[in-house]
Amino acid sequence: MDQKKIGSFLKMLRSEKGITQEQLAEHFHISGRTVSRWETGTNMPDISIITELADFYDVDVRELIEGERKNMNEEIKDVAEKMADYAGAEKGRLFKWVRVISLIGTALMTIIIIIQFFTYEPNIFRSILILLSFLALIAMAVTTLYANGILGKVIKKRGFVIATRIIVIALIVLSARFVIATALVVGIATYDYVKPYSQVKGTDNYDKKAIINEYGSDLDSGLYVFPDNVDNALSTEFSSSLKTGLFDTDGSIFLEATYSPEDYDKEIERLSNISYTVFDTYYEDSDYHIGKIIYDTDMYNYPAYIASDGFDHVYEYALADKENDRIVYVLLSYPDVTDVSLVTKLDYLKKDKTAYIIHESTLDRFSIYSFSFREGIWSDYTSDDEGRTPLGKER
Repeated sequence: MDQKKIGSFLKMLRSEKGITQEQLAEHFHISGRTVSRWETGTNMPDISIITELADFYDVDVRELIEGERKNMNEEIKDVAEKMADYAGAEKGRLFKWVRVISLIGTALMTIIIIIQFFTYEPNIFRSILILLSFLALIAMAVTTLYANGILGKVIKKRGFVIATRIIVIALIVLSARFVIATALVVGIATYDYVKPYSQVKGTDNYDKKAIINEYGSDLDSGLYVFPDNVDNALSTEFSSSLKTGLFDTDGSIFLEATYSPEDYDKEIERLSNISYTVFDTYYEDSDYHIGKIIYDTDMYNYPAYIASDGFDHVYEYALADKENDRIVYVLLSYPDVTDVSLVTKLDYLKKDKTAYIIHESTLDRFSIYSFSFREGIWSDYTSDDEGRTPLGKER
């Protein structure tokens, strides 16, 4: 089969017909580029269109295939037409399920990408996944449109071209947003990583109200286990190591206070009665959750009154050293038990250091400050005249 010869023959027939390549393409709902490839011998017409092409040019199928005029009787022409019809039917059956699966796959991929757009959180790996999903969607959409014979028909529609341009521009804008957001997160994470901790030591520097005003909302804590002051303590030690990033505050606060036996008992009574009422922040007549402090004798080297244990990666507790009438107040945010500033305080951390490794599930976490409602609404921090304070009521 001489494709060049066939192409020249097709070009001659079109010239005799007095039409352009674009007119022929429009008649058969194909692209002008396809016609051009036929006439240059680069590609051959599909077998399912051979008969229609022969009828259009008023020649026999055999003449088209051989690239020259012949004499063909009606019987041979009829056989050729039936063969073309049969080939078309076979092709239709072959690609029937392929087309259906392609359409379903394209729809599912579109839904997945839309969901990622609305649930996106800046992350380099998620950005890559979104990009790959988008490229896969384009490939699947083009394949689906081509397999269903839609691509050739709509590509010449002005409305389709305009809509495609709008969609592409919108996707570019969304992609730019993701790239910028991811770049910001990577930059912020790098900055937070290298940013030094603010080290504070000495009881004279202990100011609970100032700590809450500056760090309270980021630490997800009201520091309720910590005393308002330590004026009645016989001796105290205070140290904090904190650094604030864009989204949270990392570090630790330690306050050790030794009391007289009477003041020790009073402080233990205060700790044992701590509870906190957290209200739904969205409704005036809201549901509420009362969080009572947990008393624990197993997880630490001393009995502990726990206000927060792993919730939002925050740990807040008071260790009761009855033998020495001493109480150690501790707050840890995203604790790194290998950090130099914590090495000397290991006696005040959990016995099992792996317990500080946070898992995705929040079912085993505890906080008197926050609560997840069934509707998915979280309590939060709000401002008042005195600064940043947890929303709710201390009981």
